Amino acid sequence: MEGTHRGLTEELAAFAAGLRWEDVPGEVCEQAARQVLDGYGAMHAGSDRSWTKAARDYALKEGVPGRSSVIGIRHRLRAAQAAFVNATAMHGLELDDYHVSAAVHAGCAVVPTVLALGDELNVGSRAALTAISAGTETIIRLGLAMSPEMTQDRGFHVTSVFGVIGAAAAAISLLGLEERAAQHALGIAAAQAGGTTEFTRTGGEIKRIHAGLAASNGIRAANLAQLGLTAPLESLEGRRGFAQAFGGRRVSLDRVSRRLGDDWHLDGLGVKSWSTCTGNHAPIAALEKLRRQGLEPDDVASITVYTDKTTADHCGQLGAHVTDMTGAQFSLHISLAMRLVLGGNDPSHYAALEAANFAIPEVVRLASLIKIAVGEEEERSFTIAPSARVVVQRKQGQYMEAHAIAPGGPSQPFTWHDLQQKVHACADATVGPEEVDSVGRQIRSWLHDDIPVTGLLDQGTSRTTGNASTHA
Repeated sequence: MEGTHRGLTEELAAFAAGLRWEDVPGEVCEQAARQVLDGYGAMHAGSDRSWTKAARDYALKEGVPGRSSVIGIRHRLRAAQAAFVNATAMHGLELDDYHVSAAVHAGCAVVPTVLALGDELNVGSRAALTAISAGTETIIRLGLAMSPEMTQDRGFHVTSVFGVIGAAAAAISLLGLEERAAQHALGIAAAQAGGTTEFTRTGGEIKRIHAGLAASNGIRAANLAQLGLTAPLESLEGRRGFAQAFGGRRVSLDRVSRRLGDDWHLDGLGVKSWSTCTGNHAPIAALEKLRRQGLEPDDVASITVYTDKTTADHCGQLGAHVTDMTGAQFSLHISLAMRLVLGGNDPSHYAALEAANFAIPEVVRLASLIKIAVGEEEERSFTIAPSARVVVQRKQGQYMEAHAIAPGGPSQPFTWHDLQQKVHACADATVGPEEVDSVGRQIRSWLHDDIPVTGLLDQGTSRTTGNASTHA
């Protein structure tokens, strides 16, 4: 491994344990607050899905009563179990935030961790935003050092591998651990990292709980360290440690520690517009341009999508025939075909596909006409602004093409209004528009008032949870 630093675990521990509100730049705190609002919407949108119900039933069966809110119900559990459910809901429906150049999902592990511990510890918004900033920055820096190679070369999933370290960093911050205990907490978290991306090849819904495992294990790691459990002091950088196990030779750990606490990377966070894998968003946006120009499914003879290598590898393998929701949301072929045939990629559209046993004939037919290629321009722009070019050959012989950048990404960011509209689309069905507006105002007020964050997920739990649709 290049750039190995013997003190990396210690440096990250000191960062998480020592970060204070006054150390975090205002724009970073604002990004953290946006993560909370986006996560609030994503949790409600995913609160009634089968994987969230399974996680919730398990947590209720195995957990004990506590003070932390659980999405969709009035029962309260201890923080680790509540975070398991809430993170599963936030990540499971493919609506959670992402970071472009690090190729990670951070909010789905960190936000539920902080909200669950916020309930349990009765913390204020300044402490919460500080912890979110610490946890998110940790995940992003690990991603910059180790992904996408970690996924492409070795098949690990960034959310469950990096997420547990970031969740532990956030928990360290809220629990007020001393530096040495924090160092052990990161080591205990590293011992619980795992999860592969085989779901992008042969399906299955295990991916849905990867963020839940990361959040709950991060809290568990900090709690155990607080109780005195120890871990290797070089758990992350050691020759048999985290980076070697998950990243192998293609790791640059200097990117984790370089100007830690001075330079921040939350400005690279993106907000998803649609309920599908991040890599599919730019191609969908390009195809949508052609749809608005009058392209109809019956016009298509073939579609070629030029994208980056990571997207082609991650989303281009499942093809036109899928058997579960994971396959549908990760298949670039299916997601593009849905855009033309069903008119969208919101949860409601994927639910319609699911109701048809993933075999709507026109969707499958159109998906089989799609080819995925790596474009030079798209590969160059991947770490700055993910883009795609879609070329359609029509049955009459003419060609149409369009280029697009993923909307909601750092190069085309959502405003607060855009984000609020997305959250309305995600959460109105479960909590109502008035409460969505109230929560939005409350979270924005965190930027200038230090108020308790407890009970944010309690609102609307008496309503019947239903399918949500987002079309921000």
